[in-house]
Amino acid sequence: MGLFSLVGGILGGNSQKKAAKAAADAQVKAAQMAIDEQRRQFDTTQDNFAPYLGSGTAALDQINGLLGISNPGQTSWGAYVNANPDILSEWNNVVSKSGKFSDIGDYGKYHYDTFGQGEGRDISPFTTGASDGVQAQQSAIDNLKASPLYTSLYRNGQDALLAAGSATGGLRGGNMQNALANFGADTLSQVIQQQLANLGGIANMGMGSAGQLGQFGANMANQVGTQLNNQGQARAGAKLAIGGINAANWNNAGNFLDSAVSAFMPGGGGIKALL
Repeated sequence: MGLFSLVGGILGGNSQKKAAKAAADAQVKAAQMAIDEQRRQFDTTQDNFAPYLGSGTAALDQINGLLGISNPGQTSWGAYVNANPDILSEWNNVVSKSGKFSDIGDYGKYHYDTFGQGEGRDISPFTTGASDGVQAQQSAIDNLKASPLYTSLYRNGQDALLAAGSATGGLRGGNMQNALANFGADTLSQVIQQQLANLGGIANMGMGSAGQLGQFGANMANQVGTQLNNQGQARAGAKLAIGGINAANWNNAGNFLDSAVSAFMPGGGGIKALL
């Protein structure tokens, strides 16, 4: 190999290395843009589902109360993040991209424990407090008895019974008193069953939303994993290409030196052999 060929090969190799690095950088950038878009879309989807998840959680709390089920209490840390614009912005723009936290809820708990509590942030709107089952049930029943639905049904039914008793002259009889008492109990039972059915529908909606959101999260994790793998392949490919070019340059340089040594040995042809 001649000197000019060696120089040309090295210059060409350097150009190839720059091209390989530029191509890898472009692939990495494209993959990162895809990751950012996937995370942005997931955060938007999570925000869209938040009202349904909140309603489902609230409905489940009321069901537990009506059935007398004790509630140990829990906090929706994702709702805490979504309700605070500054924390949500930090999650979307910085934290979610760091990979330090598995989901928005983990970050919410970390933020509150580390910063939010000291800042006096209120988590009561996102926390279902612990409650005794018996007390919760009595409170739920009392609330239903005071509700417009129950009072309206009871008043209308009572008026109908009294009108019937008046027509038959049985207003003061024991049968009328028993009828009124039974009617009140039956009306309350009817209202409780209807309330449980209504709340069950809302709770199921929230559960369905949670399931769909979980599936979206799993899909995003798979897609982000694919893009991260693409980034790794792009970087690895560039390093392999650059390594191959460097090896070729060193090999060419070695061949040139071999030629140089041979040229200056007796019968080697002198400097002309290198050009």
